[in-house]
Amino acid sequence: MRVRKKAGTTHMDRRSNRRRLHSRPDNGIYDRLILSGMDIPESVDTQKKAQENHSKMAGTPVPSLILSLSVSTIFTMLIATSYNIVDTYFVSDLGESSVAAVGIMFSVMALIQAVGYTWGMGAGSEIARLLGKQKKREAEQTLATALAGGILSGAVMAVIFAVFREDVVRLLGATDTSLAPAGQYGIYIMLAAPVMCGAYVLNNALRAEGQPYLALLGILAGGLSNALFDYILVRVLGLGIAGAGIATLAGQGISLAIMYICVRSRCSVVRLHISDLCSFRYGVRIVRTGLPSFLRQGLMCFAAVMISRSCRQYGDGAMAGITVANKIFAVTFAVLVGYGQGFAPVCGFAYGAGLESRVKRSLRFTMITAVIFMCAMGAATWVWASGLAGVFLRDGGKQSLQLAALSLRAHAISMPFAAVCLVTGMYYQALGAYGKATLISALRQGVCFIPLVFILPRMYGVDGVAFVQAAADVLAGIVSAFYLLYTNEK
Repeated sequence: MRVRKKAGTTHMDRRSNRRRLHSRPDNGIYDRLILSGMDIPESVDTQKKAQENHSKMAGTPVPSLILSLSVSTIFTMLIATSYNIVDTYFVSDLGESSVAAVGIMFSVMALIQAVGYTWGMGAGSEIARLLGKQKKREAEQTLATALAGGILSGAVMAVIFAVFREDVVRLLGATDTSLAPAGQYGIYIMLAAPVMCGAYVLNNALRAEGQPYLALLGILAGGLSNALFDYILVRVLGLGIAGAGIATLAGQGISLAIMYICVRSRCSVVRLHISDLCSFRYGVRIVRTGLPSFLRQGLMCFAAVMISRSCRQYGDGAMAGITVANKIFAVTFAVLVGYGQGFAPVCGFAYGAGLESRVKRSLRFTMITAVIFMCAMGAATWVWASGLAGVFLRDGGKQSLQLAALSLRAHAISMPFAAVCLVTGMYYQALGAYGKATLISALRQGVCFIPLVFILPRMYGVDGVAFVQAAADVLAGIVSAFYLLYTNEK
């Protein structure tokens, strides 16, 4: 390829370029272009970024690399979780029925996340491994396929909800008093479904290439916008629970727009090419890789529905109390998931590059630190359970407050076990061990949860509903630990 010399290149330009060269390792054509004072073609500049990224992911010490990547992913998960929590806070003055309605629609948001993470985590795992093998073009095609698939899947969900809105809301566990507000809030959440799915794909792709702060920029802007719009639409303009739904739609739109600009610009190593959007060449591989994420998030949706339906016979107060407890636990769990998502690309990249010892070090470090963190958070949650519940149940009755505190203390005991289960699942997913990852992902809110959601409420009534998820986490953590030790020994 012929490279034209920049018009008006001066002696000072060449001196400046030589200074740039001496601060970098030798990289062939890139350095020769710097010395000559010529323009650097986009393809060469992108290749340079890919080489630097490869060096960082393969050579940076494991603890510091995981921690640096996790900072942005933790904030990303916290902000993503904050949408529903912020909505709950702003509608809490509207009564228990509105709080229960937002809780009911949490299961719908979990379903959207399940679809978005299927394409996003699937693409992220594939991109990390492809970059480890230095197959950049295939990584770009994978990104385009995942983005198109995510947006189309979200659009299909939005259409289904619009047609069967009342039936869906009743199926999710709405009572007669929470049916109307759940429908008003839900229609805007479902309009945001294609936007949210697209944002999850771009977010995971940016993290997989080792640029999590670009993903954080988009997520942070969307989360702050959601909080601002919540205040304006709910408190100032008095639009009620519908205003909270509109705020979520607007925030997600801003987030997607910013990340789209990043993957279309030279900021990103793996760039989005519009011509690749119509190709589904890597669709099956992406979905297969992302299936554990779909199962994990899909079972979260199923668990939320089963909890809501179990609470329905006890009224909006019980539903509001358990909803609030699960939202507070979701904040801590979001930190854990964000930490795991910082670990996954490090492990996947090392596996793709054939660095076996680095894979083992990343797993050991992540597992130990995650368990220690969740033990600390469990102790804090136990101590401040009643105060935390009161923040979201200012107008709630005694039953909802007591039930929320009881559920939070049960979660406090189970937190270290949840850490073992999640890190184990992400480890197998990062390696591309689809069967093992899917099995582990099915434990927390599937294999262990389903029997307990029928047994405990029959034995202990509404208190049993509060114990279900915590008990399932304990069982899932124990099974995951034994399975990981057994498979690693083999």
